[in-house]
Amino acid sequence: MKSMMRRTTFREIKNSFGRFAAILAIIALGVGFFSGLKMTKPAMVKTITDFLSDSEFYDLHLVSTLGYTDEDVEAFAGEDDVRYAEGSYSFDVLYDGMGDNERALKTLSLPEHVNDIRLVDGRLPEADDECVVDDKLTDVRIGDVITVADTNGDATETKLRYREFTVTGTVQSSLYINFERGTTTLGTGKLSGFVYMKPEAFDCECYTDVYVRFDQDYALYDDAYDTYMDEKKDDWDAICHDRVTKRYQALLMQTGLTEDMVAGVTIDDAPDVSYYILGRETNVGYVCFESDSDIVDGVAKVFPVFFVLVAVLVCMTTMNRMVEEQRTMIGMLKALGYSEHTIMGKYMIYSGLAAVIGCIGGFFAGTYAFPRVIWKAYHMMYLNISLKYIVDWKLAGIAMLVSLACSVGTTWFTCRYELSETAAGLMRPKAPKAGKRVFLEKISFVWKRLKFLHKVSVRNIFRYKKRFFMMVIGISGCTALLLTGFGINDSIAGFADRQYDEIQISDGTMTLAESVDDVKKTNAASEENQKDQQGATQTGSESAAAGDLYDKLDKYMQDYDFVGETSWDLIESDGIKSINLVIMKEPEHSDKYMDFHNSKNEKVAYPGKDEAIINSALATRYDLSVGDTITIRNSDMKEIKAKISGIFENYVYNYVYLSPETYMDQMGEAPVYHSVYFNLKPDMDAHEVAADLMKENVVSAVVVNGDMRERISNMMKSLDYIVLVVILSAAALAFIVLYNLTNINITERIREIATVKVLGFFRNETSSYVFRENWVLTAIGIAVGLVLGVFLHSFVMDQIRVDMVSFDTYISPLSYVYSIILTFAFNGCVNLFMSVRLERINMAESLKSVD
Repeated sequence: MKSMMRRTTFREIKNSFGRFAAILAIIALGVGFFSGLKMTKPAMVKTITDFLSDSEFYDLHLVSTLGYTDEDVEAFAGEDDVRYAEGSYSFDVLYDGMGDNERALKTLSLPEHVNDIRLVDGRLPEADDECVVDDKLTDVRIGDVITVADTNGDATETKLRYREFTVTGTVQSSLYINFERGTTTLGTGKLSGFVYMKPEAFDCECYTDVYVRFDQDYALYDDAYDTYMDEKKDDWDAICHDRVTKRYQALLMQTGLTEDMVAGVTIDDAPDVSYYILGRETNVGYVCFESDSDIVDGVAKVFPVFFVLVAVLVCMTTMNRMVEEQRTMIGMLKALGYSEHTIMGKYMIYSGLAAVIGCIGGFFAGTYAFPRVIWKAYHMMYLNISLKYIVDWKLAGIAMLVSLACSVGTTWFTCRYELSETAAGLMRPKAPKAGKRVFLEKISFVWKRLKFLHKVSVRNIFRYKKRFFMMVIGISGCTALLLTGFGINDSIAGFADRQYDEIQISDGTMTLAESVDDVKKTNAASEENQKDQQGATQTGSESAAAGDLYDKLDKYMQDYDFVGETSWDLIESDGIKSINLVIMKEPEHSDKYMDFHNSKNEKVAYPGKDEAIINSALATRYDLSVGDTITIRNSDMKEIKAKISGIFENYVYNYVYLSPETYMDQMGEAPVYHSVYFNLKPDMDAHEVAADLMKENVVSAVVVNGDMRERISNMMKSLDYIVLVVILSAAALAFIVLYNLTNINITERIREIATVKVLGFFRNETSSYVFRENWVLTAIGIAVGLVLGVFLHSFVMDQIRVDMVSFDTYISPLSYVYSIILTFAFNGCVNLFMSVRLERINMAESLKSVD
């Protein structure tokens, strides 16, 4: 008997394959979407973990104002649990030979064990005057020669044995896993990249840094690792205090003091001597990757809900209709002696098999495709390395259980009512549901004007409530996903335009080699200044050059103002964040270059003394509000504290604005104004002006905001992959739901449709009669989906946090139109596909059936 039941089950699958495929497809889609998104973060973390582990990424970064010697490094290496301790040289240096502008590069010594580098192209340096450079640098190639710029000054030049270095290769560094290269006091205030050379290329008495790698292999971002490091830092504070004290005492003895005189001296007695013990949480790339990889996890919490809900409804509706169709068969099986358990097993195997096949296919397809698509989008921010594919069997088990619950569970829920009847009752035709008046019938002046067939459609829509809600939920989910996908594109692709049209309204920024803000604006004044300083040739030359520059500024610019713009760090309890500190020399001119306004489009005033204004992304990220006090720190570890007086909208980079008085009061010196914000006169070509300005010795860089707008827009195009995935998933969801419901609708009304055809309805009239309800339900689903999509888009954008930029939660009017048109288009495709089924209905046979 069991063998016969199995044969009938597989025969049922063959005869109703469309129904079987609908369950399989919706399960595969839901599982693929859920598991794919859930596995993306683990795959990304695994990829970076392997890279950092292979590179022996540091656990502690030790810095001292006195530097460290080989003796200190050996002492550190001898401490408990230390796998490696390695001294390193690192300096910020300006280089020529990399495009028109000078570039500030972090210059480091090649590592031996800790923070190893990965060769991308070429070879590692063999001679002392060779180097390898950051593979993200686009305007330097293997074989090029880069030169230490004259603007560095003697202090920097004496730290290197050579002025020219030949590039032999490009590399990736574990110290720089994301696009951020750090801050500097040179040039524009931002490092353009890094360069590694042999230790022999440096001319230094001591190491600038020591990196320590402990003998442990905790997983990346593991809580156990944080606990382990918290315990280590207390011990290492005493270790570093002891080593720096000995270094200080040795230096004192070199000045001629005796050993007895310095024996009791410690660094506590020297306010200008300090040391720092830095962990991985101070590495910007390491910290940013944790938050950025959490984005996908946040999205994974909400998107699959639609698919799971629709899967339950699809299974329930499909199996309910199947059981109702086979009431007579169930009654016969009961009469023949089959148990309820055996009969129910037939239908549970039917739906369960669809779930198993769908789950397996969806899981492996989703966990392979989704992480790769999203990782490709992340290449713009992180290392371009191959993604590590991993399989989480626990997640696979959960997905299988959920799939079976959706299919087998709903089948059991559907069958238990039918099987509770007697065999005789099941073999009798089921009494049709009593007709009910719909609410529209009560509005007589509307109801009377409807055509007969339209009245039939209205009654059918509200008569089959299960189908009504399933269609509305499925279609609303589809529309919401479409609107979210297009909205993500609007928020991402359009934010650069809003940044440079509505917020950062200046035409560009010029960076000076050094401050010349005290020089007069005219050549005559420069010449007078030169006469007053007859003995200072260099100063006179700079003044003359500055005078020429001012002539050009007056010629090209409608407005220009001096600005102090440097990179600092915002210090918060849960880490540090790189920010641009901006100080306008004349704050009253700020509205010519920046439109400071909040999310309500209310004007934000420039800060006063001991105040600061910050951009909204910083406020959101660190839960800051007006009235809070922030602490910022420069590369020399000097700090400024200020009270937040306003929060302004901004999408590109993170900014903190201060007044000159605040800087002067807390730093004890005037700000250095080495940047110029400018607006061009009408009809001026920005690139021609920039090229002419670059001819001046006092100009180190010119940035045209139009170029920045284009560059950022191009970077954001990589996120189109994610948008495309969302849109395709929405299309698949709509097609499955519409196909399944339309198929059920036709099956339920096969006698009615046959009757209509017998009465002489033409093909288009029959299709219109049947599919009119689909169009109405689709319209209702779209209306619900548009509302739902607004909230879903807002939630998803809140999860997407990128270190470089912040995005506006914005949906363009066209996106609403596209979402509506596409949903209707999906419905039209299904109707067109199913109209073939209508033509194949055998009128004579259908009229013999009993509904």
